[in-house]
Amino acid sequence: MKGKWLVWVIALIMTGVLSGFGAHNVATDAIDPIDTIGPEGIPKLMEVAKSQDLDDVEIKIKAIQRLGKLKAVEAIPILIDALGYGSETIILQGGTKKEYPWKVRVVAALALAEIGSADAVDALIIRAYEDEEPTVKKAAVQALASLGPKAKNKKVLTYLFDMLEKTKDNSLAYDICIALGKIGDKSAFVHLLRVTQGGFLTVVKEKAEEAIKNLNWQEGSAFDK
Repeated sequence: MKGKWLVWVIALIMTGVLSGFGAHNVATDAIDPIDTIGPEGIPKLMEVAKSQDLDDVEIKIKAIQRLGKLKAVEAIPILIDALGYGSETIILQGGTKKEYPWKVRVVAALALAEIGSADAVDALIIRAYEDEEPTVKKAAVQALASLGPKAKNKKVLTYLFDMLEKTKDNSLAYDICIALGKIGDKSAFVHLLRVTQGGFLTVVKEKAEEAIKNLNWQEGSAFDK
C-alpha cells in the first residue's frame, strides 16, 4: 500500500495541489511533501487517514496531522474513528499478533483539537477515560483543554473529576487541572482544591491553584441543568 500513496503524493505535486515546490534550497528540501498539501487535497488526505493497513501507519499519521493543520471540519468523523484506532490493543495479522501503534490515537486527538469542533468532545473524553496508554490519555485531555468552554458538560466534568481523584500520575493530573481551568465550570473547585492539599508535586498544585482562579463563578454549572 505504501507505493499507492507515494504515487498519489507525486501526482499531487504534478497537478499543483502541493504548493511550495520548485525552489530548491535547504528549507524546502526539508519539507515533507504531505505538509504542503492544500485544501484541494483534503478528500485524498481523508482517504489515507481511513486506511486500516498496518503498512500505511506512517503516512496515515501524517495525513491526520495535515487534516488538523487544514482545520478540515469534514474530516471530523474520520478523525474520531482514528481516535479509537487499535484501542483493542492486539489484532491477528496473518496469524501473528501485532499491536496497533498508539501514536495514531495521539495525533487524531491533537488534530481534533486544532479543528476545534465541539462535535469531538464526547469521543475525546471517552478516549481520555478509557485508553490504557498514558500518552493517549494526556493527548485527549489536552485536546479537551484546547476546546475550553465547548467541552463544558456533565459527562466531561464527571470523567475528569474521577480521573483526577484516582490518578497518581503527576503529568496527567497537571493536564487535567489545565483542562478544568480552561473549561471553567465552577463545580471543579472542590476537586482542584483537593489537588492543592494532596500529595502531588508542587508544580501540579500550582497549576490547580491557577485553574481555580480561572473558574467562571458568574455562569451556571453544567450540573445545574
